[in-house]
Amino acid sequence: MATSADSSQAESRSPTRVLRHRNYRLLWMGSVGATLGASIGNVIINWVVYSATHNPLAITALGVVGFLPTLTFGIYAGALIDRWDRRRLMVNCNVGRALSYGGLAVSVLVIGVNLPVVLVCIFATATLGTLSRPASNALLPRLLPSQEMTDGNGLLQAGQTAAGFVGSPLGGVVLVAGATLVGAQAGPSLGLGINGATEALAGALIALMVISPRGSAEPKKERASGSLTSDVREGMRFLRTQEALLTITLLAMVANFFISMFNAYEVVYVVDRLHLGATAFGALLAAATLGFGVGGLLPGRLGADRAPGMWAGAGWGAAGLPIIVLALTASFVPALLSLFAWSCLLSVGQTAWLSAAQRTVPDKFLGRYFALDEAGSFAMIPAGQVVGGLTILAFGVSRSFLIAGLGASISSFAMLTSPAVRAWARSSKPSAPA
Repeated sequence: MATSADSSQAESRSPTRVLRHRNYRLLWMGSVGATLGASIGNVIINWVVYSATHNPLAITALGVVGFLPTLTFGIYAGALIDRWDRRRLMVNCNVGRALSYGGLAVSVLVIGVNLPVVLVCIFATATLGTLSRPASNALLPRLLPSQEMTDGNGLLQAGQTAAGFVGSPLGGVVLVAGATLVGAQAGPSLGLGINGATEALAGALIALMVISPRGSAEPKKERASGSLTSDVREGMRFLRTQEALLTITLLAMVANFFISMFNAYEVVYVVDRLHLGATAFGALLAAATLGFGVGGLLPGRLGADRAPGMWAGAGWGAAGLPIIVLALTASFVPALLSLFAWSCLLSVGQTAWLSAAQRTVPDKFLGRYFALDEAGSFAMIPAGQVVGGLTILAFGVSRSFLIAGLGASISSFAMLTSPAVRAWARSSKPSAPA
């Protein structure tokens, strides 16, 4: 018979234990809610833009505009995050996105779908996301004890994954139901309004956080008079002094290039290699989504904190192997299992790296480090997609996926050849400031 002590011990090992921290709980609810709304909004925006234009280049424009803020001034976002109150910054970003989506909902209802108006909204929300994503990563160490960071990241990732999984089909339901019950313009407006409302709710929840002065994100007054460029240079100098972090960051950018060669062309694989339709494509995407959520919860259960550099390199490297399996198979079930394994292993590496970086990077550099990492990774995505498309045209989808899998595995496993990476973050003591 299980005793109360056994029950207490099991509860202490559960990743959900991090929800007992009020500030983290507020962040988790706000982030999951905002992700749910964003998933609904993304489906609706892509649908109405293509329906109104019947031009694939309009969808391409949405993607390009969404990447532009990170590519153009993402590194400066990190400097702002390290200067400003991170909690207040996140609240302002949520409010800004709520107003943007709310304004777009009104515009669609009144004048219909206007591509320039949609692109302005996408650019505005992407700009705010360039600030809020690294700010959230940099704020988390102030919300949880160091030993619970891995489970905190894993549970946040799992919650956001589940919200995206539910939100995408829900966006279609809202679109059809609103158009059927009220009118053609009402469905998109309702969905965009829901997106804005979830952003507003997220901002309200984050505003309720109470962070002690010791852990607050007050502006660094001693650096407030310097230029943003000098802050960015200071962040780069810090990264150059951290051999393990620099190695992981650079090789992860290379791995991200190869993953982008594969990830954007799963639909081509389903049609040309598996010879299946939309139902199979949806099932494969669902398997990948499920794997990402499951993988986020595993590092805390597997003790990844004891050697996070090893887990990050091994997880990301192993994630390339299922891509190779996809290149070699033309059967649905192996493809389904491979996509689940790919996203699960990718998520394991992501959670191990993120949690260790939050524990070891000094607080004054956290915003700049995460912004630099994101800007570098985002820069690889369009490059990888272009090369992936050209490779498919020249050699076919199987050979393109084979190149992508080998490249992702080799570049990620190369991290493990560095003694600094293998020894990285084994202790909870922060790295020395530059």
